[in-house]
Amino acid sequence: MVKQAHQDVLTRLKSMPGIGDKTAVMLVVLTDGFDRFTNASELCSYSGLTPVIWQSVSSVKGRRRISKIGK
Repeated sequence: MVKQAHQDVLTRLKSMPGIGDKTAVMLVVLTDGFDRFTNASELCSYSGLTPVIWQSVSSVKGRRRISKIGK
């Protein structure tokens, strides 16, 4: 069903190095054909692809925080 409804999206995804059939199908399924998100930062936030750890400069044992990209 996914291949019929989103063939163009699957073709573009599979043209990227490292993206195969299974990964492309899973991306389309999880994002509803990329219609679920309005921009890339929302997609990155949803998928957890922006984990940047911030540390305090003054203290090695400072509190670590996760990036707020894609709020």
